[in-house]
Amino acid sequence: MIEKFLYAWTAFVIRRAAWVLFALACITLVAGIYALTTFKMNSNTAQLIRQETDWRRIHNEFIDIFPQYDQNAFVVVSGQKPDLVRQVARALGDEISASETFRTVYAPGVSSFAEKYTLLFVDTEDLDSLVSKLADAQPFLAAVARDHSLRGVIDLLQDAVSEALTGEEELPAGLGQVADSLSRAIAQASRGEATPISWRDELFQPSEDDTYYQLVFVQGRQDFGVQLPNQQIMAGIKGALARLEHPFRDEVDIRVTGQVPLEHSEIESAVESASLAGTLALFVLACVLILGVRSAKIIAATYLAMATGMIWTAALAMLVVGQFNTISIIFLVMFIGLGVDFALHLCLRFQEAAADESREEAILDMATSLGPAIILCGITSAIGFLSFAPTNYTGLAEMGIISGGGMIVAVIISLTLIPALFAVLKLPRPSAGLPFGHALANQLRVHPRGIAYGTLGLAAVLAIIAAQSRFDYSTLAIKNPESVAMTTLRELIEEEMITDYALYYVADDLEAAKRIKPVLEALDSVSTVTTPEDYLPSDQQDKLYLLDDAAFLLAGTFNSLLNTEPLPDGELVKMLTGLTQDLQTYLSAHQVEPGLSASLAELALSLRGLAADSPAARQLLTELVLPPLRKELSWLQEALAVMPIALQDLPQETQARLLTNDGRALVAITPAEDVVPVDALRRFTTEVLGVVPEVTGRPVLDLGIGELVMDAFTLAISIAVTLIFIILLITLRSIVDTLLVFIPLSMTALLTLAVSVVIDLPLNMANIVVIPLIFGLGIDNGIHMVQRFRHSHTVEELVKSSTPKAVFLSNLTTLSTFSTLLVSSHQGIYSIGVLLAVGISGLMLLTLISLPALLQTFSTGPHLSPD
Repeated sequence: MIEKFLYAWTAFVIRRAAWVLFALACITLVAGIYALTTFKMNSNTAQLIRQETDWRRIHNEFIDIFPQYDQNAFVVVSGQKPDLVRQVARALGDEISASETFRTVYAPGVSSFAEKYTLLFVDTEDLDSLVSKLADAQPFLAAVARDHSLRGVIDLLQDAVSEALTGEEELPAGLGQVADSLSRAIAQASRGEATPISWRDELFQPSEDDTYYQLVFVQGRQDFGVQLPNQQIMAGIKGALARLEHPFRDEVDIRVTGQVPLEHSEIESAVESASLAGTLALFVLACVLILGVRSAKIIAATYLAMATGMIWTAALAMLVVGQFNTISIIFLVMFIGLGVDFALHLCLRFQEAAADESREEAILDMATSLGPAIILCGITSAIGFLSFAPTNYTGLAEMGIISGGGMIVAVIISLTLIPALFAVLKLPRPSAGLPFGHALANQLRVHPRGIAYGTLGLAAVLAIIAAQSRFDYSTLAIKNPESVAMTTLRELIEEEMITDYALYYVADDLEAAKRIKPVLEALDSVSTVTTPEDYLPSDQQDKLYLLDDAAFLLAGTFNSLLNTEPLPDGELVKMLTGLTQDLQTYLSAHQVEPGLSASLAELALSLRGLAADSPAARQLLTELVLPPLRKELSWLQEALAVMPIALQDLPQETQARLLTNDGRALVAITPAEDVVPVDALRRFTTEVLGVVPEVTGRPVLDLGIGELVMDAFTLAISIAVTLIFIILLITLRSIVDTLLVFIPLSMTALLTLAVSVVIDLPLNMANIVVIPLIFGLGIDNGIHMVQRFRHSHTVEELVKSSTPKAVFLSNLTTLSTFSTLLVSSHQGIYSIGVLLAVGISGLMLLTLISLPALLQTFSTGPHLSPD
């Protein structure tokens, strides 16, 4: 029946070849215009999987209550000096807030509230140390407070050194700190650098071994109708960074992380990788065809069929699905490898037949002998792809619909375009056999049973290794581990800061939050549990006592009268020279502690240089020291006079992130280990879920989505295998031959999983598509080989026919085009390239070597007997 239809159709195409080609060109033009004008991209990764589950409902309810925690970018400012970090973060927050791109900008550590209550939030032990440093610096601060010029500071130092020289007093404990600060200020003034000095850091001398952080939380407007939905947000942040002109900008690190930049970089990488891979695939495909076919006409026909099919498939995607998503868009690259398969088989069969028959007979023979297998391959491949359609994995379901339609399109075009082309083109040069066909035929003739049973033994070994494969459902697994966003996320997790990978629980009230906290803290996988009350300073009474002591100590400094009488430059030079001489005299005559000695020696050297410098340098020093220090004194006066604070005293935007209007309280739970490895993520998530099932957050979403993907994967494989098996059984009319076709497919799947175990590349949210692809791609090989085996007298005749060569070249072109995915910077696409390269290589060898041996040994289907 099919042969008769194909004969009639091909005869019509041959008679009307020019008109058929013209009609195909017109249809392709219309399809191209339609695809371009209706092209739509849905880049909302949240819609890739249908999530009608309790954990999604809980998360949606959480976002309804606390929308501030949805789709954030974290701008992370870090450095070794906390006040520098604070100043830059505040300026950056203001710059970002000035843009209309963003819905919310939240910088809790640099607000006026945080500025006023800074000291109250310092640990009690550290605060005690800070108060001691203030006590040491008090004379210096008093000298600054009482004089509009440097007179007071120099008099202070002069008096201290003079009294030490006469033996009346020891050098003050804080003199080394003052000397170091002045030396740095003098060096800056001598260089003409008007950059202000962070006197708060100079006074409190933070540890250089510690890194200090300020986070700016940014929410923007996403556009899911374009390829990069977060493009506007990321561009806005980059623009703010470009415009930031803060004097300390270069002394801190500024990085961006969070769900928004992670997803943006992933999609951006995927789009760039797909474009690069597509370009490389076209070039590699041409090289393979040139080396393997050596016929310009066949290469041109193959390329034309592939290009036409790609355009038709793109139009079909817009017509049936209405959009591409971040997964289905990859099929346009895949079609470069898949679209040549049917056309290449037909071309090589025509090339083989044309050597013994007329043009028309060769075309009809090509269509009628190979056409049924092409149609069967198209149907089974489409089933392999369409098996994802009924699953909850919407991204793969849409890709399956587009890919399945693409396979049918490829069949129609191949059986129409190829006959029409060869009806008008000159005959191609005679075909050459499979390069290694003679050696392969000899081995299959001599050792068919050995190869067949060896194949089954290998399958058992692969099954044992493949059983150890695992699925890494974490979305972090497909992100570039070396990207700034990923390394910064890891750093924040190590610092126990709340990120997208914290878990959140909404307690009924504050008391409920307090009760659940110790239960959660007892879990091994939990690092910290933060309730709203943890945003208040601890040990407030003890700290207030320390602040009262400091305020009393500095009371005279705050209330001193300012001397506004100017200091002539000549008198300043004289004072600097005198102080330099006294410092040198003291250091030469006294045994001084090494650290203090180095500080005083450096100060003496700086003072001598300043005295010899220009009046402008000395004036600049005055501006670098006095106004900034008086500003810090004003801040100190306010920071030391604070009162105890309660939850209602927190800024309104902070309260809104912790409490609801009806009194419910947010509990944030951070992991005790790096949750990028999926085992740690699962351990953290499941342990917390065991205590509070209503918890939510990115780890819960990843775990739930991972389960949905595995369910979709299992369902799709079951549907594909069952339907393909039934169709093959009906078509081949032999259960043994049907099973033999599946052996290379199953072994290829096992090989792919086994290699993933050996190279430690687990299945992830992207490369899980490889296993269904193997069945979709590989079933064609088996069908072609079985059908040709049944029309051959011996296995040697099968190997020497055009079918193995077509299988070899079609697999080689697919392998070559998919291998271009290895250049991808996108970890998911790269892993697809690795596993597909392994899978297709194995599939090609198993089809060409093992399948003929298996057919020769076990086949029970109809087969030509030797003459």
